[in-house]
Amino acid sequence: MTNTSPGTVAITGATGFVGSAVARHLASQGWRLRLLARPGSESRLARLECAQTVSGSLTDPDALRLLLEGADALVHCAGAVRGATRADFDRVNVCGLAALLDATALRQQLRVVHISSLAAREPQLSDYAASKQAGETLLIKRLPSTQRVVLRPPAIYGPQDRELRPLLERMARGLALVPGRHEARFSLLHVDDLAAAVGCLLAQPASWGQTHEPDDGHPDGYSWPELIAAVARVTNRPARALRVPGTLLKAIGACNEWTARLIGGAPMLNRGKARELLWPNWVALGNASLAGSGWQPQFDLDRGLRNTLDHRFHHV
Repeated sequence: MTNTSPGTVAITGATGFVGSAVARHLASQGWRLRLLARPGSESRLARLECAQTVSGSLTDPDALRLLLEGADALVHCAGAVRGATRADFDRVNVCGLAALLDATALRQQLRVVHISSLAAREPQLSDYAASKQAGETLLIKRLPSTQRVVLRPPAIYGPQDRELRPLLERMARGLALVPGRHEARFSLLHVDDLAAAVGCLLAQPASWGQTHEPDDGHPDGYSWPELIAAVARVTNRPARALRVPGTLLKAIGACNEWTARLIGGAPMLNRGKARELLWPNWVALGNASLAGSGWQPQFDLDRGLRNTLDHRFHHV
């Protein structure tokens, strides 16, 4: 840890997959952390050094004021990824951000790093994607370019991931479920590289005022056969590809939505998520726009897979 702290950074969503990685990285860079945590989840943050926890939520103006008081920067990682209706996503991804920006108005020079999603590029596909784009639009409208930067990561993975990692582990066991077409392409980014990008942006304002789509540096992303081959290469276990038809994904999504309306809950796979999974192009624009920050990804796919998959699945 550095001897001199670069300042105090407020972080939302710090108990989540991305937010916890960002918090750990910034702590390692000497930042003092102020973390927003839902009541009852504070214990998950106990191991972070230089961290002060503010108990509350994005709907609590008093908690948001405490979160931002004396802060030099804000990294907004909190987001809703599950929902049955557009309102479920907007409640956090739009209204929650609006509440943060209202509190930010009291700190006129506060810099904001907003973790969005590559899905925001295609808002017609899902309520989630539309809510993420709406959040970006709100941020750009409310803050001058010198105080904001948007990161639209592609599919993020890492050891604590609960979305992509189960799919990778299934590949490591010999079965690769492929949604839609084999030729679809997508970018990937290890969560630690995303966290490092946040740190570089906070240290160097040259790339602010933009919307960045970072990736792991692999040109044109990956196809499903390329990902399956990489997992087989790392684990020394070939996998059989099984295509999941789009009609089946959409049917499961519709069934999950119907069940949610009947008994409540927020399904991960709804019809919108099915359309996202079937979209043929999730290739990020790449890292050229981040050159001024000094950031470069450190995890190529093989290293990222070794870091992500448990020792039971690979040979080093």
